[in-house]
Amino acid sequence: MTIIVCGQTKAVELAERAETETAVISITSLEDGDVGFPENPHVTSILRLRFNDLVEEYDEEGIPYGDPLPKQEDFAGLKSFVAGLSCEELIIHCWEGTSRSAAVAKAVCEFRGCRDVLLTQEKFMPNPLVYTLVRNELGT
Repeated sequence: MTIIVCGQTKAVELAERAETETAVISITSLEDGDVGFPENPHVTSILRLRFNDLVEEYDEEGIPYGDPLPKQEDFAGLKSFVAGLSCEELIIHCWEGTSRSAAVAKAVCEFRGCRDVLLTQEKFMPNPLVYTLVRNELGT
């Protein structure tokens, strides 16, 4: 399977043009709505996750960010979704495709035994808190 890590706009384009069986993990912030994906019979499943791209509750000056940190329950359903994948491509996106989606993709690759092709942008900086929570959810 090929795992493609990208931003939201690119994910919608890839889903629209998919010509092989494709699944999507769509990551948005708590305050954002769901991403609308065009109808395509090759996109067989979409898992929607919603959590903010934070690592710390407070900034370097001790001021709260105001948004809740990701929690373990934010990843409910991820393990069964990933374990049931039989597609040729998996698109994992967040807003920019560099932090939250990178963390999820890295953990998914590890869970699947690193046998997938991982396609990322040059700027690949997995959110460490998200990575830890996803690994916990996947049991890796």
